[in-house]
Amino acid sequence: MAHDQYDDNAVVLKHSLSTRIFHWGLILGFLPAALTGIIIWLKPGSEDLVGLAMKIHIVGAWILSISCVYFFLFCYKRVVAFWRTAFNWTADDIKWMSVSGGYPHKIFLGKTIPVPPMGKMNSGQKMLGIMVFFGTLVVIVSGWLLYAFLPMVPKEIAHYADLLHLFVGLFLTLAIICGHIVLSVYNWGECVCMFGDGTMKVSEAAHHNELWVKNEIEPVKK
Repeated sequence: MAHDQYDDNAVVLKHSLSTRIFHWGLILGFLPAALTGIIIWLKPGSEDLVGLAMKIHIVGAWILSISCVYFFLFCYKRVVAFWRTAFNWTADDIKWMSVSGGYPHKIFLGKTIPVPPMGKMNSGQKMLGIMVFFGTLVVIVSGWLLYAFLPMVPKEIAHYADLLHLFVGLFLTLAIICGHIVLSVYNWGECVCMFGDGTMKVSEAAHHNELWVKNEIEPVKK
């Protein structure tokens, strides 16, 4: 096994501080903006409720925008590493996606099926990362267009920007909540790692990210 050379209590830093801060920004920015966006779209309840939702939506948008700008400007090496990993697809990624990493079998049937070993990101995370990257870019640009530049934008462009903002936002909300968040909670150790100190046991990392443990991390010399 990839982790046999490590002590049973050995840990590895999987998520750096910059990555963890960025994820906190996404949680505190995107989720409030997404949920209040649905309220603004459906307009349930009173005008006061919709008005409050709009204020929270704008605050969430600010947090999301600042988080993305911070990460791209000051953590560009992590961005390059993400791009290199997310767009590096092999036959094993196709096989992994064809069975959804075996998660439907585990969750709904209680069965474990063989899946190809993964690196630091599995194929589902690669796919979600690509969708979130481009989707968030569309949501931020269209949102700021509607918020800050609406008086200067032609009505037809504003109309399509509004549609893009709505449908891409809904798509991202479903993908992140139903996919990423649910599976993160299911793999509780990964969730604790991301929102904790960024470390996890090597044995646990090897279970989900065998190729990363085998090929990329090195034991600390005593």
